[in-house]
Amino acid sequence: MTLSDTRIVDCPHGEACGACSFLRRPYGEQLERKRNRLIDVLKETLRLHPRQVPPTVPSPEVDGYRNRAKMTISTSRERRSALGYFQRKSRTVVDAPDCTVLVPELLETTRQLRRLLNTSDRFPFNLRHIDLRCGTDPTRQHLTLVVKSEQMPRLPIESIVDACPHIVGIGVNLNPKGGAQVIKGRIEPVHGAREVFVDCAGLSVRVSPGSFFQVNLGLLPEIHSRMAEFLGRGNLLLDLYAGVGTHGFALRDRFKRVLCVEGVRSAVADAKATIKSGRIDNIEILANPIHRTIRRLRSEKADAIILNPSAAGAEPPVLETVIESSARSLAYLSCDPKTLGRDLAVLVDRGFDLVTAQAVDMMPQTRQIETLALLRR
Repeated sequence: MTLSDTRIVDCPHGEACGACSFLRRPYGEQLERKRNRLIDVLKETLRLHPRQVPPTVPSPEVDGYRNRAKMTISTSRERRSALGYFQRKSRTVVDAPDCTVLVPELLETTRQLRRLLNTSDRFPFNLRHIDLRCGTDPTRQHLTLVVKSEQMPRLPIESIVDACPHIVGIGVNLNPKGGAQVIKGRIEPVHGAREVFVDCAGLSVRVSPGSFFQVNLGLLPEIHSRMAEFLGRGNLLLDLYAGVGTHGFALRDRFKRVLCVEGVRSAVADAKATIKSGRIDNIEILANPIHRTIRRLRSEKADAIILNPSAAGAEPPVLETVIESSARSLAYLSCDPKTLGRDLAVLVDRGFDLVTAQAVDMMPQTRQIETLALLRR
């Protein structure tokens, strides 16, 4: 029983910070709450039996798991800088020098950056965010500095590199309008490496700053194992909203061909770089938004499909293409139960059977629910 897991994680910023709302709850209770929430949301659009929603897949680590730190900088008139997250239901930045969920090496780098922000007068006042990430090796980190400006400012790059030995690359993103989307447009490389690397299915997968990747690497083998067992083997696997190609790479030995579709340029470049370095000859990347590849997809005779869209869910023409395809099995990895429920209702109404929809605890201590839904017809 998941409720038997009594591990509790605390954080000194928990009361004010809005990021981790499940702190101080036994981990087993967190897992059960996520399962129950998933059942409640899916029942809004589906006829669902509880056995179709197995217990939540736990994370191997309940703290120190997160390989990406997206933090906001707030500087007072006295030039004191806070580096952290927004307070719950507020735009006030909570300084977070002891963020519990970050990979320890990332946490240490954020502390070094905070000290530098408060001891150097060479940082521009319009430096608003940092995006710090690592791959499998936590001592190789990439830093993106987000500046609210149309012009490249002077930045103390050498000071950052000297103070933060784990940072191997730095990029700058100019976001003059700010807003909810932290990074908009191009990330200009200004120092060192332009990417990090993640070990996945015998490959070193390249991940650039503008490319999406899961923040909890420990769960990827479990997700891929479940996908592989359910989707089986065949001639053609379609990997839609493929990102840097992670899922297609993991299942490449089970299908004669894998066709990945992705519209984000940096992710496409990363996938192609991994294919080249790994000498993979059975994976093709379609470098276009999915709605522009519908005609090509409809000409393919797929045996299985993977869907891994953003929180907005799958676009209607994509769902229609899946329904009209020859695929008998489908794995849908979702980061939003609401849009998942909406899309599952369409798929089930048009001939698919929902086998299971299982929460995967990609982000312990938070309310975030990742779900792996498996469907067959």
